[in-house]
Order: sequence, then structure tokens, then C-alpha cells
Amino acid sequence: MFAQMRMAIHNAAHALPMTKSELYFYASIVIFVVLWCRMRWQYRQFYRLADKLKGPPSYPLKGSIFDLSTTPEKLMYNFKESAEKYNYEPVKLWVGPFFFVGVYKPEDVQIVLNSSKALEKGMIYHIIRHAVGEGVFTAPMGKWKKHRRVIASIFSSKFLDQLYPIFNENNKKLVENISKHVGETQPFDIWDYIISCNLNNVSQAAMGYNLNDQRTLSEFVLAMKKVSELSKCIVKPWLYIDQIFAVYTYLTGLNVYMSQLNRVSLQIIRDKKLEFKSIKLQQSTDKSHEVVPEKKRNSTKVFLDKLLKLNDEGADFTDEDLKDEVITMTVAGSDTSAISECFCILLLAMHQDIQDKVYDEIYSVLGDSDREVIPEDIFRFKYLEMVLKESLRLFPPGAIFSRKINENVKLTNFELPKGSNVFVSPYVTHRCPQLYPNPDTFNPENFSAENEANRHKFSFLAFSGGPRGCLGVKYAMISMKLMMVAVLRRYSVHTDCKLSEIEMQIDLLAKKANGYPITIRPRERTQDR
Repeated sequence: MFAQMRMAIHNAAHALPMTKSELYFYASIVIFVVLWCRMRWQYRQFYRLADKLKGPPSYPLKGSIFDLSTTPEKLMYNFKESAEKYNYEPVKLWVGPFFFVGVYKPEDVQIVLNSSKALEKGMIYHIIRHAVGEGVFTAPMGKWKKHRRVIASIFSSKFLDQLYPIFNENNKKLVENISKHVGETQPFDIWDYIISCNLNNVSQAAMGYNLNDQRTLSEFVLAMKKVSELSKCIVKPWLYIDQIFAVYTYLTGLNVYMSQLNRVSLQIIRDKKLEFKSIKLQQSTDKSHEVVPEKKRNSTKVFLDKLLKLNDEGADFTDEDLKDEVITMTVAGSDTSAISECFCILLLAMHQDIQDKVYDEIYSVLGDSDREVIPEDIFRFKYLEMVLKESLRLFPPGAIFSRKINENVKLTNFELPKGSNVFVSPYVTHRCPQLYPNPDTFNPENFSAENEANRHKFSFLAFSGGPRGCLGVKYAMISMKLMMVAVLRRYSVHTDCKLSEIEMQIDLLAKKANGYPITIRPRERTQDR
């Protein structure tokens, strides 16, 4: 086709008296029209569906809501506005030349997330895979099916119970580290302390390394932080073209950090594999079969230990696969938990009455003792769990996610054609007034047993849902509860920040712009409470 166009342009140049600039101008118009017509034909089934769906107007190349200044934050707010405008029905959205459907009602979300025809991650993950690889969260459907059962088997109650000493020890250090701010009237940002604690938790739980003692892990964390900036690329459709993306990462220097993240991760994997082989060899030569080497180093079996053992038994993970799973768990277990904990602390600082109720529950479980929280305690923090869920409702770290439709999928009122990309936004669904009265207020009673029972299961999407939902839900809830107990047991938290003033910032995840400013005071229990 393009050879014929070149010949036509060549002939036109000799037949018509035009300057070279005029020729290129008209040739560009011809090429644009041809490409536009080709795209219209290729996506004809989407245009037919688009005629049936409500949504913002679309413009050539730009699409519905995109321009050069679009940010992930604008995208999220645009989703919310369009959902409210069209009563939370499916909404058509053109992301540049690509067709998406925004799905917000729990009934439709359930159909999409549970469908075997929608297990493939959407096209936005093409960018995210450059950051975190193809772990179980981002993997194409074929790899996900192969790895999911193996990864899920690791997060057993037995595995989680042996992580309590790690969490408790790091939480103790967190409480000590923020003690220098006691009594200060000037707010400090709790984020750096919380993320540091979570990174220590996950580096020890996932890889068996203490972040404070490992220069390698520090490089890993820096690279991960820089690579998270790739999320800004999801709103720039032209960067979905691999060649353009490669140029972009080179010019911005992100390729250096991407290489560093992969290099450091693979080095950690290789070190762990050597350690695993050494222990296995010593065990096999020990006539008494006593696991002395393991006892000497630590009896705790971390995520990578378990994965290597399963791999040795036939799970068939390559080093690249292991690296991707470690990066995925590190991101999921550090940033997501840290964001959730910071928001929860900030919201409790805004609502002293709710904070008092949380503290009363903590006191009813632990009393005046200084003992550490144990697995038997964790299920007694029922009101704290309600508070955490309400915080996650208002500010889910994963504010937007996407699915690719491999076969036609029938929603309640529409049929999605094969090839569609679907957006699901917990941030939007969680603010539907039909699901949560006064959705912009902080009300933990939204998650009382009675209210949860009366709501659709897919009204709460902080951990996604369906077969590709988060595998680390229990890990996340345990680690968050333990941290909240450690902080609130020792301090009361306060802030001048208002809920209505919070602005969001989206990197790989959605967090608060400009930090989480609080002040702390020593916790004193009065006789009335």
C-alpha cells in the first residue's frame, strides 16, 4: 500500500507545479486520511458499540479525554466525573485511537472480573510490565495460569504466622524512630518512616534480607522508586509503541534504573539459589538429618525460600520468573501497605472519636502489657479492620486497573466485543452513593457486618476480585493491623489536614500528594477510658 502511495506522490510531483514543502504537506494529509480510514475499518466493531454507549465526545487521535497535558490523576478524576454523569452505567472512552469501556457498577464489575474471557490484563499493563516484569500481578494469561497456584500456596496461615516476629520487630523500630517528634507542634510527614518499615518487612519476608544491612537492597529500592515513574506513560498512547518507548526511556534515563532493578533482583535470586543448594547439600550429608544450618541462620522460611523449594519440586520457574515474582511482592508488600497505613493514620488523626474507639479495642485485647501481638490476637481487632477497610474504600492504592476481553462478554445491559479493553476503578465504584451513603465521608460503620452483608460483594475492590484478585490479602491485612496497633498503642495522632483538601498523586499506585502531615503525643489512658 505504501509503495503505491510513494509512486503516486512521485507521479504527482512531476505532473503538478508544487514546491517540495507543498508536496510534503499534501502527502501528509493523504497518509493521515489513509491511516485514519484503515483504523476506522480495523476498529469497526468498537465504533458500533460506541454508538450504543454513553460517554464523552471523541476526537481524532486525541480520543475522549487525552491531550499532551493529561496525567494519571486527571484520568482518575475524569473517570469519576463520567461515572457520575452517566449514572455509573458502562461508559465509552477513547484513549487516543484505542477503545476502552469504563465499568463501575458491582454487577458489571463482577461479570468482568469473574469471566474466563477477561483474564488477560489490559493494554496499560504493557507499560507497567517494563517496571515490575511479568509477576503474577501483571503476567499474560498463559504465564499467570501456570504460576498462580504455586504463588497462592505460599501464602498459607503457617507461612504468615511465622512472619509476626519480623513485623513486630520492625514496628518496634518504627515507634522508636518517630519518638523524636513527640510534643512537636510542627507536623512531620509520616511517609518516610512508614515506607522504610514496610520495605524492611517485605525485604525480610520476601528475600530474607535486612534492608539496613544490605547495600544491594538500597540500590534495589532506589531503582524501584525511579522506575515507578513509568506509570505516567499509561496516559500517553504513543508510548505503547515499543520503539518510541525505548527512545523515551533512554532520553529520560529510566532505562538505567530499569537495568539496575533487573540486575540487582537477579543477583539476589542467584545468591539465594546458592544458599538454598548449600543448605540442601548439607542436609543430605548429615546422617542425623538435623537441619542445623537452617537453625543457625534462621528458622523463618521467607517467600523466596518457599518459591525455590517449590521450584526444586518441579514448579519450573526460570531466574527471570523468580525475579519478576520478587519484584511484584516487594512493590505490593511495601508501597501498597505503606499508602494504606499512612492514609489510615491521617484519617484517624482527623477523626479523634474514631481513633479513641480503635485505641479502646487495642486496650481491650492487650491491656497495659508490652507483649507483642500474636496470631491469636489478630482476629479480635474487628473495629480496626472496619477502619482499615473504610480507609481503603476512600483511598485504594490501586485506583484503576484494566482487563482485555478475549471473547464477547455480556454485561447486564451491553455486550462487550472481543478485543475491548475494560477499565475498572475502585476509586470510582467506592464513591457511588447508591453503595455508600455520603461516600466522601469517613465512616467505618460502612463495614459493619450488617452493612457488608447488605451490599454487593464487588462493591469493595481494594484488592481487586475474581480469579486475578490479590493473592496477598491476608498478608496485607495482618501487616497493616500490626503496624496500626504498634503506633496507636504508644501515641495519639493529630493533624490540621482536612479530608476535603486531600489531592491525589498517581505513580504506580495512588497516594496523597504532598505527604501525610501529623503530630504525635504520648498515649495516656484516663480512668474514664
